[in-house]
Amino acid sequence: MKRIFFYFYYYAAIMARLINPKLYMVLIVKAHKTAGVIFDGIPEYIDYHSHLDPSGGLTIGTGAVISTQVIILTHDWSFLKKMKAKGEEYTEMMHHEAFSSVDIGEESFIGAGAVVLPGTKTGKYSIVGAGAVVKGCFADYSVIVGTPAKRIKDIRE
Repeated sequence: MKRIFFYFYYYAAIMARLINPKLYMVLIVKAHKTAGVIFDGIPEYIDYHSHLDPSGGLTIGTGAVISTQVIILTHDWSFLKKMKAKGEEYTEMMHHEAFSSVDIGEESFIGAGAVVLPGTKTGKYSIVGAGAVVKGCFADYSVIVGTPAKRIKDIRE
């Protein structure tokens, strides 16, 4: 049932975007809330072409901007596939380890096409460059770019 409400609000947001940008943001936030995304305040913008996966816990801070084609993942099954390929046994408890939360700090900017991997935390006022593949914890005011992403400077400099 959650999925039905997500798509209702999602498509309503896309249609509202043509008429009223503020209504677009209200509806897109409502869509993501029904899917399980936690918002600490109101984000500035979330593009409807972005994929936000809240299955492992996703928190987005107030004033955050998420550009087009951004993918935020909170699950990673690769280690289970590796174990299976090696013929190692894994238990149902290990499925729980495949999920790890993501926190997008307040007033942060996630550039177009960026991929944010499970377990990532961006500090407040952080900038993630377009196309970056981000994993790890980054301090406030960081400029984060590259594949794999690295902190290259402090935006206050």
